[in-house]
Amino acid sequence: MAAYRRGRFSWRAFVSLYITWSALILLISGVILYIAPAGRIAKWTHISLLGLEKEEWQAIHTIFSFLFVIAIGFHLFYNWKPFISYLKDKFKKAFALRKELYTTTLLTIAIFVLTLWNVPPFSTIMDIGEYFTESWESEQTEPPIPHAEELSIEELAKTVQLPIQQIIQNLKEQNIEATPEMIIKDVAKKYDLTPSELFEKMNVEPVQKQETSTSLVGKGYGRMTIADICKDLNIPLQVALERLEQCNIKAEGQMILRDLANEHDKNTIDLLNIIQKGQMK
Repeated sequence: MAAYRRGRFSWRAFVSLYITWSALILLISGVILYIAPAGRIAKWTHISLLGLEKEEWQAIHTIFSFLFVIAIGFHLFYNWKPFISYLKDKFKKAFALRKELYTTTLLTIAIFVLTLWNVPPFSTIMDIGEYFTESWESEQTEPPIPHAEELSIEELAKTVQLPIQQIIQNLKEQNIEATPEMIIKDVAKKYDLTPSELFEKMNVEPVQKQETSTSLVGKGYGRMTIADICKDLNIPLQVALERLEQCNIKAEGQMILRDLANEHDKNTIDLLNIIQKGQMK
């Protein structure tokens, strides 16, 4: 008689059900992370999806992925004999299914390689994800500089070229007590604000503010090389490289735009503006 009929706790059933629930959570968190905003925007605005922020979804996805692997191990442990019997049976039939075996093996290798080579339709899937990621970008959601929430108020004041005393006074008028050495995200958390809301209450404007071309958003440029971007925008590669160098950004034609942006702690739109107009916001 089965354990559950005797009222006993069944670890085998527990593991099987846990794997089912974990797979569902991994599916949901994976989809959300696929369409979530870039990290700099998520941290600056605290945008939530289904009630949770991006960092929380990342933590959930990571932890459940880790525990999912452990649960699979226990699943094999509790079903070891059926699993071995299944493998033996499949091994005996391997010659009869060799066409299917070869086909699935080659298909798996092909998908792996073509994904690395950034070939459609796999690159299209990544471009769609990048489109969703970049669709969150706007003048309201973009921080003055990447990771601005990690700066102290004094460091941010230098960035926006405004006297620290004026920022402190502006905050005080909004009933927010702060000192120059305090970190932006800590002050925001203390007053139940997002870093972007706190920045608005400072009543300052980012340096060299300019309008960002919306036509550049969602084109998948972040995963393209500088040379390919120049070709698509009909800009001579040498001109683009010179514009980047004028902004103290050394680049080569075969460099990926997103990698270059991360290397210089900037976002892709900043570099696209430099390449297209020789400007950076």
